[in-house]
Amino acid sequence: MNTASHCRQYGAAALILVALGVCTLPESQAQPQPVAQPRPDKPASSAAFYAFGGFAALYADENSQLQGESGSPINLIAGGGYRFSPNLAAELNLLIAARTLDTPQTARPPAGTFAPGTLDSSMWTSGIAATIKYRFPADRIAPYIGGGVGYYWTRFLTTSEAIGCVNHCGDTGPRVDARSNDVGAHVVGGADYHFTAKDVLAVEIRYLKLKANFGAILPGDVDTGGTFFWMGYRRYF
Repeated sequence: MNTASHCRQYGAAALILVALGVCTLPESQAQPQPVAQPRPDKPASSAAFYAFGGFAALYADENSQLQGESGSPINLIAGGGYRFSPNLAAELNLLIAARTLDTPQTARPPAGTFAPGTLDSSMWTSGIAATIKYRFPADRIAPYIGGGVGYYWTRFLTTSEAIGCVNHCGDTGPRVDARSNDVGAHVVGGADYHFTAKDVLAVEIRYLKLKANFGAILPGDVDTGGTFFWMGYRRYF
């Protein structure tokens, strides 16, 4: 075999060895590792202000001296809060709730002053309350429990239609109106679901214990609270 043939054989062998070396390089050298990216949807753990709002159905507390009580399916709970730590938060909220009921005898206008069958009675409660909540954060879901107190304004109203009215007759007859201002207490339990770090879908059960007194219009104390089934949205800033 001549010198040229030897050179070709040595050159081919060298190329094969180089190719094998490249193919057997560790994967970490052949392909760069991806850099870990922060999760934009993971809840932040630092202190933060937030606002919230949503609607609740009311299962109203009932009273022995009243009949036909029924809570409204749409009531408002909204407000703002501050999360001191992943576990502890405080809130201020506005509540607006309504219920209907049969008009009691003590709240009826004098007979003959209104069209028969037109009496319509309702109670409206609004108030401002403070809540302390303890949270149990676990990734995107944070169950919580809490409680607090508030100051509430409750209005009882009976309306009627005037005798002989034929057009736009609602609330044209005598009214019976009474109001009560009272302190109430509440407990809450619910859960937050973080679909982003700052955006939260929340569900909550809130029980409000509230008594009102309307004097002779509705004798005795009247339970004007009840159980609220709330769903809302929170936004962290």
